[in-house]
Amino acid sequence: MSTVYLAIQISVGRIVALKVMNPSLTSDPAFSERFQREATIVGQLSHPNIVAIYDIGRAEDLNYIAMDYLPNGSVHDKMINGMTGEEALRVTKEIANALDHAHEKGYIHRDIKPENILFRADNSAVLSDFGVAKGIVGVSRMTHVGTVVGTPHYMSPEQTRGQTVDSRSDLYSLGVLFFEMLTGFLPYQGEDTVTIALKHISAPIPKLPLQYQAYQKMLEKFLAKDPDQRFQSGQEVSTAIDQLEAAARTPYIPNAAPEDLSVMALIRALFAATSQAIKWRWNRLTNLRWNKDEGFHTRKSFNDSVFGSEIAPTIFATRIQQQTHINPSLIIHNRSLRKLLLITGAVIISWCVLSVILQSIFAQQIAQGPQLLNKATRATASLFISPKPVTAKLTQNNARSSVSSKTQSSATSSVAVVTEQSSVASSQQVSSQASSIALPTYALTIKTTPEDARIRLMNIPEKYKEGIALTSGRYNIELSKTGYKTRTEWIEIKNEPLSVSFTLEAELDLSNPAKATIPNIVYGGKNAPALVRVPAGSFTMGNDNNMHSAPAHKVAIKAFAISKYEVTFAEYDFFAQSTNKPLPGDNGWGREDRPVIHVSWNDAVAYTQWLSKTTGKKFRLPTEAEWEYAARAGSTTTYWWGDNELDAKGKANCRRGCSSNYSGLFGSKTAPVGNYTPNAFGLYDVSGNVSEWVQDCYQDNYKNASSTGAATDEKQCTGRVVRGGSTKDNVQHLSTSARDNIPSGYLNETLGFRIVMELN
Repeated sequence: MSTVYLAIQISVGRIVALKVMNPSLTSDPAFSERFQREATIVGQLSHPNIVAIYDIGRAEDLNYIAMDYLPNGSVHDKMINGMTGEEALRVTKEIANALDHAHEKGYIHRDIKPENILFRADNSAVLSDFGVAKGIVGVSRMTHVGTVVGTPHYMSPEQTRGQTVDSRSDLYSLGVLFFEMLTGFLPYQGEDTVTIALKHISAPIPKLPLQYQAYQKMLEKFLAKDPDQRFQSGQEVSTAIDQLEAAARTPYIPNAAPEDLSVMALIRALFAATSQAIKWRWNRLTNLRWNKDEGFHTRKSFNDSVFGSEIAPTIFATRIQQQTHINPSLIIHNRSLRKLLLITGAVIISWCVLSVILQSIFAQQIAQGPQLLNKATRATASLFISPKPVTAKLTQNNARSSVSSKTQSSATSSVAVVTEQSSVASSQQVSSQASSIALPTYALTIKTTPEDARIRLMNIPEKYKEGIALTSGRYNIELSKTGYKTRTEWIEIKNEPLSVSFTLEAELDLSNPAKATIPNIVYGGKNAPALVRVPAGSFTMGNDNNMHSAPAHKVAIKAFAISKYEVTFAEYDFFAQSTNKPLPGDNGWGREDRPVIHVSWNDAVAYTQWLSKTTGKKFRLPTEAEWEYAARAGSTTTYWWGDNELDAKGKANCRRGCSSNYSGLFGSKTAPVGNYTPNAFGLYDVSGNVSEWVQDCYQDNYKNASSTGAATDEKQCTGRVVRGGSTKDNVQHLSTSARDNIPSGYLNETLGFRIVMELN
């Protein structure tokens, strides 16, 4: 609807935010009225927590409003960086006071959400964007009963139904925001807007995490389905927060009777606290990711869409929050300490029971498993039982190199008792008369093309030699040779000898087209990514089994060149530095040959325009049809490799189902480009790694799709198409026909792109 500029009001030398209405909407009376209404409403409100308007006018057919410049970002930004419980309470109280003032003046905001709450330089919260506000009394031509206005995730039950709303609807939305600031999650989520609306109407009020239980009653009053059971005014909210903060400052004095501390009472408390903790952790398990490099991460998602036609969709990322108590100076009181001790005791008891079971029943199997687990369980079990000795056969062929060369070659096997002490002795040389102690080993043979490539074992000290004897486990290998791209792979030995083969990819000097010996490589000019020529042809685009990619239809495609890999940080950073653009963040995953992330559609288009200007050739984003044609590479199956999702291993990087080395139990990240098998056109990572922006404006289906592969575009495009799925998606979302709708200005860790060069 409008663009906001940082400006100076020359008459008074004041810095302001200048909101300028889109010129193409000037002729639309509804938009002009709404723009005027925002200024009129805010002009009648005077409150420190409501944005102030300094001027409204029209210049050269441009409608504008000059208002407060609020430099400290929005609640959305604060949540990304983490908010404490104290901060969430303060923001909620300040916005409740702002709403109370607006309601007293007779106006309902109707669009409370993180992006509409900004911060002054002193960090005080300010309510902004009254563009869809309406009067409590009187009739407005802007809306009528049955029309839904707002943002779906924050709408009250009556608002989603299109019913008449009052001030209590705003307080419901404030309650949704309060929950999100505390947890980093929206209380009600769904695959589409209707599902979200139904949950607001009928789903139970969610529970807050344990550390925020003191806020649960207030949340339930915020989110009551019946408006009569909610807070009735912003002042009532402010008073409730004052009482909550006062209670938090009062030292906790237990008043339990002596009989409450009986053994049975403690056991009941133990089970209650444990079950509550397990339930909370289970609810968060699907959104938590972990690996040893990154630690814990909360999965980011975006799943919002338009409800009705009066407001643009808002896409959100789940925010990682810092979970703290109301008052950091209290940190923990007696009740919390008792719960903590009970939970800790339950964990210790569970570990002891598990250790005893493993060492008394599964001693043989656990001894052949991870050494750390074996040692830890044996040490714990030894406090209660005498761990069973474990016997293992050792042949001369699988003896480790640490065994003395004095061991007789005629000995074909021996029996040894493996104890914790003997695991230490196994690393030293022993005589032929001593008990030989070692785990079974298996020969590893690695063949490379070219044959003289250097092979290194990266996660163990031993140097590779053909047929090296290694125990079962996973090994990281590095293959390198001058003139070829270095390649790293994980391999796994599973109780049998392993022989693998790898081919190194030649480094092509694209600055000299004559050296580009692979026929389908196309030279795009200096600084251009490696390009692959895709031949002309036709294919069936879409999938009739999905309403958003139906109907399947024939498309004819002209020949074009497309980047062999997703655009990398190295390529994009050079562009950003050359044009003085900020460098996008890499989430700590690494830059250089990893695909660039945190780039919007607008950023991707800017990159192609810069590349066109510097090379003299025509670069752009691929159309949706070109992308699918290139990704399919002649296939007609669900995935470019076939219909079986179980075959995704080694071909894609995704969260679940790809067996990716870059995805752990609790986390996933992007892989360096070219790390997985290419499709038949020689294109890498068309499935997974990062979702890729394409040129097209998103349409709900292909009913009006072009048969020539041309991009669909609109002047007022609210969302662009992304294809291919990312490292955060499950394998089912990597099908070549899958598509998503994302606003062009949105960016996060899942979004990247590849480019097309037009051929003459």
